[in-house]
Amino acid sequence: MSAPVTTERSFAEQHAINCRAVERLWADPRYAQTDQTIETDRDGNPLMSPPPEWHHDIRKNRITVQLARLISEGEALVETAVSTHAGVKVPDASWFSEERLRQRFEAAADDRLTKIAPDLCVEVLSPDEEETLKTKRAAYFGVGVREVWLCDLDGTMRFYGPEGRLERSKICPDFPRRISAEYRPGA
Repeated sequence: MSAPVTTERSFAEQHAINCRAVERLWADPRYAQTDQTIETDRDGNPLMSPPPEWHHDIRKNRITVQLARLISEGEALVETAVSTHAGVKVPDASWFSEERLRQRFEAAADDRLTKIAPDLCVEVLSPDEEETLKTKRAAYFGVGVREVWLCDLDGTMRFYGPEGRLERSKICPDFPRRISAEYRPGA
């Protein structure tokens, strides 16, 4: 089990551990072919999640598409690695403002994992994940993420800023309060 989020290390030290862990994982053929999401704990140990169920993937994709439609600048991404004090985390979706996107591209020229965090991270809940996501939320805010969104099992969206729960997103106030995983002809 992963250690709780702590600030015993500076972010520079933790980021170096995270970078070494990512390099080690990418070089290991056992992890190269997996269909599981791989994150790390703060000590660089791999934390693997089984492939999500179908509705999870549908919601993750629809959230990313909605972000791209509703915010004209920046970039919405699916599953991008984020270096945090709690290790490397992989949100289901994220959004980078134009400024952070430029910084990320400049930093990523030399590094697979950069210190530039997205402005927004989205986690689609799987069963029994609520406690883990509280830790992830704190980890994301600890590296400058401006908002964290959670999509509940029924598709209800919850929005959070560093100060706590928000009625609506400040980054994307028109984002729907519910994301369906139902079949939509022509979707």
